[in-house]
Amino acid sequence: MDHQSRGGSWNLVPSASQTLIQDEQQRFHSLPSQFHLLPIIENLADAIEGGTRDQHSDALVSELSTQFDKCQQLLNSISASVNVKAMTVEGQKRKLEEYERQLNQRRELIAEYRRSVEEFTKSDCNR
Repeated sequence: MDHQSRGGSWNLVPSASQTLIQDEQQRFHSLPSQFHLLPIIENLADAIEGGTRDQHSDALVSELSTQFDKCQQLLNSISASVNVKAMTVEGQKRKLEEYERQLNQRRELIAEYRRSVEEFTKSDCNR
């Protein structure tokens, strides 16, 4: 933190987590703007209102199709990423359950061993 000597105010330096959150928010907000769908749709609507099909309207349709394909690719990649993360979480859950099962088995074995030792020492003391 930097302190200004005269004003007495503190300038806060953003933490790494705040910076990451801001970067993620900027990326999120910039994604839709990368596709520029609205201007293409508006231009295509203007061309359709004119009533004639020409190279310009064909180019707009082609551009819109390309942008929709890019959107679909993005959605597919997001979906794949979510599925991978879900599988990772499920895998971690299964591992945790297996570790817990093994831990419980070990606890039971230790308790059994302890009982055996206690019985042995009791019987040894009675001799």
